[in-house]
Amino acid sequence: MVTAEGRRSLRRIAFEQLETERLEGGKLSATNRILVFVILLSIGLYTAETEIAAGSDDAVAIGRINEALLWVFAAEFAVRLWSVGAEARFRGGRGLWAYVRANGFMLAVDFLAFAPELVWLAFAPTSPSFLRSLRVVRLLKIARYYPSCRLVLAALRSCYQELLVALSLSAALWYLSSVTLYVLESDEQPEKFGSILRAMWWGVATLTTVGYGDVYPQTIGGKVAAGFFAVIGVGTVALPSGIIAGAFIEKYRARRQALAARSADAPTAASSG
Repeated sequence: MVTAEGRRSLRRIAFEQLETERLEGGKLSATNRILVFVILLSIGLYTAETEIAAGSDDAVAIGRINEALLWVFAAEFAVRLWSVGAEARFRGGRGLWAYVRANGFMLAVDFLAFAPELVWLAFAPTSPSFLRSLRVVRLLKIARYYPSCRLVLAALRSCYQELLVALSLSAALWYLSSVTLYVLESDEQPEKFGSILRAMWWGVATLTTVGYGDVYPQTIGGKVAAGFFAVIGVGTVALPSGIIAGAFIEKYRARRQALAARSADAPTAASSG
């Protein structure tokens, strides 16, 4: 029979294995290393599964392995929620809710990594392709184990409002360019610019500087407008990249300063002790 003290000890061990980013020496905990391997294995199997004929022996074997991995991710999710009670601030219902609020994004990723497909497989022998595609969110789970990945996520969270503004400007320019080319080119090329929706394909290819060449203006006015929107689009579409880069540099600098301050405080604490 497991005593209350034994349960607390197991909970503490599980918490440190799952929640501690790195052990001394900059290494992942043994459990986290296994989980990273399982994540990469699941992504590799999903990739291979798309090349293998459905119903073949290899497809059946991969399907069974994936079912086992789903249960691994489900167990990780359950143990993670259970183990946070090792910390006093996360004990009880309110403490667990505080943990969920503080780690909502990553917990949502953990949940999507197994729950939708596992529920489906409880009622059907195989899962549809759109549910299998959710396996790619498992790559986001790796961000939990590496500070650099979390730094990128923190940068995205810190500048999401600016990103929304930049993306809105890009979308507005995309629509305006599509409308302009529709007005100027619809009579000349009705099969390509005969509606705003058709012209939007040209807008995507032009503003993203891909330029497939399958759709292009032929009238003088259309060419002038296309050149104008292409030049303006280079800066507008690239704007989100600059915002993300600036936010990342800011977060990286703050992290370096925090680490330097911590290192400076360590000798002081040792000497005072």
